[in-house]
Amino acid sequence: MIEALSLTKRHGSRLAVDDLTFTVPDGTATGLLGAAGAGKSTVLRLAAGLDRGEGEVLFDGAPLARCARPAAAVGLALDAGAMHPGRTARGHLRVLAAGAGVPRRRVDEVLEQTGLTGVEHRRPGVFWRGAAARLAVAGALLGRPRALLLDDPLPALDPDGRTWLASLVREHADGGGSVLLTGSRAADLAPLVDALVVLRRGRLAAQGPAGELVAGAAASVLVRSSDAGLLTAAVLRWGGGVEPLPDGGLVVTGLDIAAVGEVARAEGVAVHELTRREADLDAALAAPAEVELPATDLLGSPAVSA
Repeated sequence: MIEALSLTKRHGSRLAVDDLTFTVPDGTATGLLGAAGAGKSTVLRLAAGLDRGEGEVLFDGAPLARCARPAAAVGLALDAGAMHPGRTARGHLRVLAAGAGVPRRRVDEVLEQTGLTGVEHRRPGVFWRGAAARLAVAGALLGRPRALLLDDPLPALDPDGRTWLASLVREHADGGGSVLLTGSRAADLAPLVDALVVLRRGRLAAQGPAGELVAGAAASVLVRSSDAGLLTAAVLRWGGGVEPLPDGGLVVTGLDIAAVGEVARAEGVAVHELTRREADLDAALAAPAEVELPATDLLGSPAVSA
């Protein structure tokens, strides 16, 4: 089980991670979701002891530094490009295996598990798309770890690679392990995991079962009117949220389409367009911080708890 407890990390005066707590139980996979700069990689670096901050991450009740066999406790894939350009895939894995105290025969096993058999003698400069990401995962698997931490591997993978990764994540979780996988798009990440932990500017924005969060992302209303300023003020008074668009339109959250029409009528604002926009968690992540994400709901969730 992975437990992140009150994680906090500062870069100067900026909070990269702000008092973050979540749990990934055994037998589950959790996606750490957020836009670029949300703090996802920092969380993994804190978990692995590569960065120092406040709070702690426990693996089956102990920080990684106190695990008797770290490679068997945690497998970490952070930077797919972090390998010596002169080493082959096999050579890279042999160096990692030696450092982790893993038998050399395990290298051949993870090469096969990650689909790299046949290219083990190639260097990174001649890898096909996604091979470096597969190699990073192969390194994480060397010690047969109970917990896997994978930092944003999806963008580097082709469709076959994504199918392979989904199978690997599911197999690891179904075997009783725990997986923490980061990503920047809910549409990509949610199908691979049981639960999502959503970060915005280093802070917890939402967490819960992946399907429920994606389905529950707040719908919005697109409205174009004769007086955007007057309508904005009125919507805010009625408890809605407003995101202005460059062309003068407004994206309203917190009020349904009928309520937005009523607000405009009450203010004497002529409406030129009034359209419901369907729920989209990725759009919500990209929106200003004032736009609400689905409510945080941990109680009763089998996959994520505080």
